[in-house]
Amino acid sequence: MAKAKKGNRSRGKSRPTRVKNARPRTGRKLNLKKGIDQLAAEVIDAADEIESVSQEGSALEDIEGAKALTAGVLEKYSGLLKRLDRENRIKLEQSIGPGVERIRKGLQLLKEAPE
Repeated sequence: MAKAKKGNRSRGKSRPTRVKNARPRTGRKLNLKKGIDQLAAEVIDAADEIESVSQEGSALEDIEGAKALTAGVLEKYSGLLKRLDRENRIKLEQSIGPGVERIRKGLQLLKEAPE
């Protein structure tokens, strides 16, 4: 009879199969909510910044900063939309979509304004 190798053989005890780097679903939901909350705060910041620099007498540096901030927020929003399933995409669009449209229009106005 051949000897069995130690360590590689299960001795009647079954172990649950583990998936490497698997995360529980609740963790994903929390991360998604946290990401949406953070994005919503950034949308508000961008809207405030656009409003602030839309007044006469704003420095070119401030206007360019508002443009960059807004473009970054819009990029994050688009990226998040691409990663979401249909149901969560709809929820995101309903929750912060109006604010995103507001900053999108504000960015367009800043781009069109004479410097």
